[in-house]
Amino acid sequence: MQIIKDGGYATSLTYVDKLCSIIERWKLTQYDVSGEASDVVKYYRVRKSWEDAKSQLGAYTILDNAKAMADKHPGYEVYDWNGKQVYPEAAEGDSGDGMSNADCPFMVKVSIPDLNIRKGAGTNTSKTGAYTGVGVFTIVEVKDGKGSDAGWGKLKSGAGWIALDFCQIV
Repeated sequence: MQIIKDGGYATSLTYVDKLCSIIERWKLTQYDVSGEASDVVKYYRVRKSWEDAKSQLGAYTILDNAKAMADKHPGYEVYDWNGKQVYPEAAEGDSGDGMSNADCPFMVKVSIPDLNIRKGAGTNTSKTGAYTGVGVFTIVEVKDGKGSDAGWGKLKSGAGWIALDFCQIV
């Protein structure tokens, strides 16, 4: 799904989440090829953030080499091929109801049509002007913030942040 988003093929900010929801609803992963191709190389990427591809210092097949590069450059982190931060270990960020960065990514169900998407984690940040709508979404990061007891979840699509008070883990 990240390839679709990175390629710029989708114009909707929620396209990737909607597509993931369809794949899960119809259990389309059953048609995935089992096993891994031997010629596929998985890289650890050293960046300031997963979204900031331009900050990338390198891509490594050996995790220890990626960690060494990140250690030489303060503010840089190591991400696996799925975009999950693997070094330094993300802070727990536990929001109190079982949703934390340690569990990311995870899926949530939104049952209200007008859940605001915000530019940051908190009601003190601007609204994007978009709503999630009813559906299932992937959360890639959790932060505490004003206006939500359960914390704020960053949408995988990159559309922004939603209050996890209005979500159910699926």
